[in-house]
Amino acid sequence: MQGLHPPRDGEGDHAQHGGGGCPLGAAPRKAPPSTTPLRAAVPLPVPGRMLAALLALHPLPADADVLVDNVNGVTLTAGGAVERFNGILIGDDGRIEQVLTRTDKRPGKVDYKLDGKGRVLIPGIVDSRVQLMEFGLAQLTGDEAPPDARPRPEDLDLALAKAQQLLLARGITTVTDMGTTIEDWQAYRRAGDLGTLRLRIVAYAEGVDAMILVGGPGPTTWLYEDRLRLNGVRLRLDGTLAAREAWLKAPYADGPAKGAVARLTDTQLKNLLSRAAMDNFQVAVDAAGDHSVAAVLDAIDELSLTYQGERRWRIEGSDLVDPADLPRLSGKGLVVSMQPQQLAQPTAIEQRIGAARLGSAHAWKGLADAGATLAFGSNAPLAPPEPFAGMAAAITRQGADGLPFGGWQPQQRLTREQALAAYTTGGARAAFAEGRIGRIAQGERADFLLLDNDPLLASPDELRAIRVLETWVGGKRVFQAGG
Repeated sequence: MQGLHPPRDGEGDHAQHGGGGCPLGAAPRKAPPSTTPLRAAVPLPVPGRMLAALLALHPLPADADVLVDNVNGVTLTAGGAVERFNGILIGDDGRIEQVLTRTDKRPGKVDYKLDGKGRVLIPGIVDSRVQLMEFGLAQLTGDEAPPDARPRPEDLDLALAKAQQLLLARGITTVTDMGTTIEDWQAYRRAGDLGTLRLRIVAYAEGVDAMILVGGPGPTTWLYEDRLRLNGVRLRLDGTLAAREAWLKAPYADGPAKGAVARLTDTQLKNLLSRAAMDNFQVAVDAAGDHSVAAVLDAIDELSLTYQGERRWRIEGSDLVDPADLPRLSGKGLVVSMQPQQLAQPTAIEQRIGAARLGSAHAWKGLADAGATLAFGSNAPLAPPEPFAGMAAAITRQGADGLPFGGWQPQQRLTREQALAAYTTGGARAAFAEGRIGRIAQGERADFLLLDNDPLLASPDELRAIRVLETWVGGKRVFQAGG
């Protein structure tokens, strides 16, 4: 049996009605363990409702040929090499028709021409771990909602509009939504049907039941011009290291564990992985502790004998990985999704695991060297979606205050190119979306940012301070600073 495949050119571009129904009477949303309880269902203030409604119902502009010229363009190849250019030609289908250098002749006639005025152009950011609806609801309701309230469909619609507005302003053009419910999916479909889905959403259902309810016999097709797809399923094996909920091979150094046991037995984990794999759903497993990571690798080793092909099993979190397990990543095509902004509290990590294991914590370079695809994200709303701050943390292993001096476990620092890749090409590959997004290349969707500084040349402080001037999705401008 074959796994998911990279996209074929043009596949699913105009699908509007396939891939997952929207049955009524779905079970209410439950707050996931070890996360902030869901906030929802309080009546929103009338001005807030009106503003969000205006944002949600304003349609995207008509398609047109667009020439974006006079830019300082930066993109990465699939192998991580830097390519520079100074213009792009976008077709009326929202794809890049040509990447232009200074010696290339410009087209004589286009519908619209944008003078980039020498600004930096990079691919749109892929945030590989977001709880999208929780993020939007948190922006709308703050602390006003009771923690066990059930959101109404209109609340979800407004939350999605607000989340899109905030994420696009930060340069995030694609999100991996971890823990999608049927109610979330219905909201995404409503936005897609209305033509107000600007962000690209790659969804992973909250458990196998939701996976079957949304996807049915398999992953959905790409919908709404590659703006929505159910890729797979999220499984929870443990919690975070900071909360003492990661499943470790050795005891915590600073006291008894707080629920730090596996939430699934080995048999349950393998059965769930098998159930998803038999219908070609991609699996993402929350596995923060070194024991959890080893358990996932054990299960993959066994199931790979049955479920062959390129599966791209995802390990989410990986706060701590036993160095003895790193060689086991080689040749498996694994994806490791991590959040570099978590490094803001290294003291807490040191207290949890002790000095002897520090070199194995947030081992970004070790995982990359072992052959894993790194995909970086924010885990919003539990952390702010700030990709350039995440890149700065990845290349320095320091917080915004420049501490600790020299970087925390500096041997795990990434290069600037690796950090940018984890938010672009790596995020696209992690979601089986390469060839569609993640690069500035002919045939890919024209998702890009105009910035006030080059992330490959800026100092760490400058990197954190980068401003997104414009955000484009599918060849259409969806955010402009001050506009």
